[in-house]
Amino acid sequence: MDPVRWERVHSLFHDLSDLPPDQQAERLRSECGNDVTLFHEVSAMLAADRHESGLLDRGIGQLADDVLNSPLPEYKEIGPYQIQRVLGEGGMGIVFFAARADLGTFAAIKVLRDAWISPSRRERFALEQRTLAQLDHPNIARLLDAGTLAEGTPYFVMEYVDGIPLEKFCALRECSIAERIVIFRAVCEAVQFAHRHAVMHRDLKPSNILVKSDGTVKLLDFGIAKQLDSLDPGADNTRTGLRLLTPAYASPEQIRGETPALHTDVYSLGVVLYQLLTDRLPFDVSDRTPSETASMLVEIDPVKPSLVARRVHQQSSQHRGASPLSATAWADLDVLCLTAMHKDVQKRYASAEALVRDIDHYLHGEPLEARLDTPGYRAGKFLSRHRRAVVAASVAFMTVAGMLAYFTIRLAAERNAALAEASRTQRIQGFMLNLFEGGDKEAGPASDLRVTTLIERGVQEVRTLDQDPAVQAELYQTLGEVY
Repeated sequence: MDPVRWERVHSLFHDLSDLPPDQQAERLRSECGNDVTLFHEVSAMLAADRHESGLLDRGIGQLADDVLNSPLPEYKEIGPYQIQRVLGEGGMGIVFFAARADLGTFAAIKVLRDAWISPSRRERFALEQRTLAQLDHPNIARLLDAGTLAEGTPYFVMEYVDGIPLEKFCALRECSIAERIVIFRAVCEAVQFAHRHAVMHRDLKPSNILVKSDGTVKLLDFGIAKQLDSLDPGADNTRTGLRLLTPAYASPEQIRGETPALHTDVYSLGVVLYQLLTDRLPFDVSDRTPSETASMLVEIDPVKPSLVARRVHQQSSQHRGASPLSATAWADLDVLCLTAMHKDVQKRYASAEALVRDIDHYLHGEPLEARLDTPGYRAGKFLSRHRRAVVAASVAFMTVAGMLAYFTIRLAAERNAALAEASRTQRIQGFMLNLFEGGDKEAGPASDLRVTTLIERGVQEVRTLDQDPAVQAELYQTLGEVY
């Protein structure tokens, strides 16, 4: 659209935008006369401006395309870049794959589509450009350049990421749960970095997260990102936010049109994690009406990922090709995922940083901050974290305990033997005294005693030792030998 016509369209739009819809149509017909194209162009802008319901994941640009059915613009070169092909398109813009011959480099160039439809589209496009300019992080696609085409259409040049969407990468590589968690952690770090710079993404989903062949994660598409210090709790967030978000990954507060905050991105991260753990979305909204979708996302709680993963695993023998996780590990993953997705923002992770902390706790076998802390849970995590040391300590303890028991028993046996020997000696001494002293005072002095008399007396004494059979038997044998 040439600048003169754009000014005419823009002027009519602003003159009519505050009028009721029925008056808009009448006034527009009067202003446009026989210019049908002008009538349709301004009508599209007015429809976009007042459109507040519509499909949740369709943008203003898509709505305009429905009205105008405009073809994609053709570009052969933008600045020093030669356009090679279209990488993707959406409501806000078209992304081209481009090559720069003088440097031998490649880039992704995003051009605002149908920039004339609404000033707010240009504002959002400019915001995305400014957002990328301040986010210099290894897991976020970098901004390289920006400019305006001859007809006034803005564009910016981004780092080209030769990767595939997150969920497809994990499926093709048959990544284990642990590998998926590590990749997901990198995504959370990128979001955490954006949050530290007061930027919310607001449209986190696997298609906006590419993974390169070396496993490097790149976060893309800050097209509906918001600066925390520029949030307006008024109608604009309700009106534009609902149309531009992706329902399956949208938080309940986004669906309700409330002012977003850091925990809004945390919810979307929870949905991404759910999908990585189960290969399924927590809510299937593909065949739902907008009202059914809103009701489901706001009112229904998701099924535990562990239950869904078990069902998927039973249906597919090739599910991730990894050994099953323990019940304790799945319990922690359930807590991680469902806390991030909690419908009550007060019970959700407050930030991506809090989520990253609990991911690290999980990876190191430590207790989660989001899980109810009990002595049994903490002890179990300690045992799991220090399994080898605990086994070694248990073996050492059992060895020491066994040796202690052995020597205790041995010492007790030796003590009992010594006591028995002392008792035996004492009884023999008593026997000898009774044998020679005797109880018969008329028997005369010991020198007059005969051997037979001593033996007979000894037999009588031995009979009194029936409490000690061993000593009794030994003395019987001795008397027998003497006799």
